[in-house]
Amino acid sequence: MTKNQLNRLLGCWLFIAVSCLSSNRSLADEGMFPISEIQNLPLGELGFQLSAKEIFNPDGISLIDGICRVNGCTGSFVSPQGLIITNHHCAYRAIQTASSVEHDYLADGFLAKTKEQEIPAPGYTVRITESYVDVSEQVLEVVSADMPFLERTKTIDRRRKELEQTAENQNPGLRAEVAEMFTGKTYVLFLYTFLKDVRLVFAPPSSIGNFGGEVDNWEWPRHTGDFSLMRAYTSADGKSADYDPNNIPYQPKRVIAVDPQGVDEGDLVFLLGYPGRTVRHKTASFLAFDAEFRLPQTVELYQWQIREMEAAGQENRAVALKHASRIKSLANVEKRTRGQLKGLQRTDILDRRRAEERAIESYLQSQPDLAKRYGTTLAEINEVYRSMSDTATFEIHFNELRSASRMLATAWQLWDL
Repeated sequence: MTKNQLNRLLGCWLFIAVSCLSSNRSLADEGMFPISEIQNLPLGELGFQLSAKEIFNPDGISLIDGICRVNGCTGSFVSPQGLIITNHHCAYRAIQTASSVEHDYLADGFLAKTKEQEIPAPGYTVRITESYVDVSEQVLEVVSADMPFLERTKTIDRRRKELEQTAENQNPGLRAEVAEMFTGKTYVLFLYTFLKDVRLVFAPPSSIGNFGGEVDNWEWPRHTGDFSLMRAYTSADGKSADYDPNNIPYQPKRVIAVDPQGVDEGDLVFLLGYPGRTVRHKTASFLAFDAEFRLPQTVELYQWQIREMEAAGQENRAVALKHASRIKSLANVEKRTRGQLKGLQRTDILDRRRAEERAIESYLQSQPDLAKRYGTTLAEINEVYRSMSDTATFEIHFNELRSASRMLATAWQLWDL
């Protein structure tokens, strides 16, 4: 990622999955790429009919300008009046908050036929990326190679906060964040607009939005109508503002068209959004630690919490509604974690990673200069995870205790701030 490429508007990443583009050609190309790298991909060969500039244009309006982030989820602007389509599970807490025993929108769904009927979604924000720049040199110029790790980490954190504060002072109304893209190496300063007046417009009934429940979650194919509609508002002058009946719909730079025909078997699939993290390049010691400690204990603790909350609301719908969003969140992570654990147990991923690391160590030892610099790195990482294993059960349970109780979670967050 060069500085020339980092001139404006990263904001999200690009997922590509391609299969069976024609009867005589079958591809299985997939991956996750920073959107600024799209011009380096062979889009035409993959079957794209859009050019790279139509998707991402740092000097003009492009498809990426229609993408936003709704809390932790990807959203797309689908009307010039600030209407956003996102996942049903992403709007779940807003639907839950608006629901009551008399108006059970989680079970029955919701539709606002006019803007006046839209329901405020407290705690929701819509984040729009305005610009970004590589600030790696500015961050790393304050550290030296001989710094102890803890001092280096604290120094980098202070520098990141300084750059964020300076950027916000220079750009009133925008929020700045210096993100660590590659640990200890690459840092990017993002400027965001945060819209704080977000309202629920449409939610399908649970029989559609949560069809199949957790049994079908993280499975393929799925047949869930996992979508909801929300709308972002600004003050009359177009600035971010808290909820006010006099606010006006936000006017996005770009609107994404929805094709009612959907996709067909063999179509190229192209996703723009805000993905989670990948552990594709983690070490064998990380994978072994996950398989023995983090994954199984997370599954056990989350299942216990879910059982307790479901039992509490079994005879009382009002109590069930209060726990619904939390149960949904925990169940989503539990199902994913259980799948990751099964994947590690059923495959030879760990053995293959160990073989790769043996090959890396063999190569390093054959190169005296590299062996001097990196010859003990993997052994040192292995020792860190061995040490972590001694207290893993306590640490995992302590962290979950802190987050399982919402009162404790709030208190911890306030103390941390």
